[in-house]
Amino acid sequence: MTDRMNRIMTKQPLMVWLIIFCTLFVSCGDDEITPSDNNYLIDFPQGNHDYDREIVDIYTQYGTQMLYRYNPAMMRWQVTDMLGYICRQAEEAYVGQAVGFIKHNCLDFYHPDSLRKYLPYRIYLASDLGRIFEYSGLDASGNNVSQKDTLWHTAASYGYANLCFGLASNRLPQLSGDSLQLAKGELNACLLAYAVEQGLITIPSTFTKEEVQGTVWYNYVGSYNTFGLLEYIEAKTMKPVQDFALFLKYLIAYPTEKFNEKFTNSSFDTSGRIAKKASIVRQWMKEEYGIDVEQMAETDIQ
Repeated sequence: MTDRMNRIMTKQPLMVWLIIFCTLFVSCGDDEITPSDNNYLIDFPQGNHDYDREIVDIYTQYGTQMLYRYNPAMMRWQVTDMLGYICRQAEEAYVGQAVGFIKHNCLDFYHPDSLRKYLPYRIYLASDLGRIFEYSGLDASGNNVSQKDTLWHTAASYGYANLCFGLASNRLPQLSGDSLQLAKGELNACLLAYAVEQGLITIPSTFTKEEVQGTVWYNYVGSYNTFGLLEYIEAKTMKPVQDFALFLKYLIAYPTEKFNEKFTNSSFDTSGRIAKKASIVRQWMKEEYGIDVEQMAETDIQ
């Protein structure tokens, strides 16, 4: 029995090479090698409406797919975790308006070469987009509380190789002028923040240095605006890109005079940091990347 087993073990390498040789021989026959049908999870384009042709044109120019039929979980997938946003699929009757809004109030602001770098692989069109909000801390009575909720009606978000635009619904034509401005600002800020995450745009060191942010910026206690923030961002977990994106959002949403009325007045900008940071962002984006946020803010919504 031992001799027989030895003979089998000795022959195994020969058998392995024989299998490999046969496989290669079959694979490299005279038949022409042709690509198989694509195995994408979603068909593209997704219809034959006029807006589908515009969607295909955008894909041809920039390599970005706009999708309005998809599993919402795809938007949230981030390899190791899930994005802190949820969405609902687009209302197809309003997809054309959503595509037009994105094109005229975002894409048209940038040089085509920049868009080919900045845009992610996909833009999901949603009827609504919500940010999942979690809070753990003390309530007004000093009791420990934990709260989880979803803040709907967010205009845009960015995730793993994607943006999501949350106004492909009947809400878009009903929005007030101020809401449309904020939607424009948020959409552009998400695009640029995504570019920051990809290392295509950098945040200037002057924006985060101590004399501008303050020594306890990442762990602030008290009013967020005192520490140069435009919106509340949870301390300790906040990242510079979040702060930077909020400045982009409001600088692109509001012309300079209106921005200053809201954010750099003495009652809100009590430390003077917001005015300093706003000036840094405007100058940096224009000089380093040719992106004039003031001109974007002055451009009427289309």
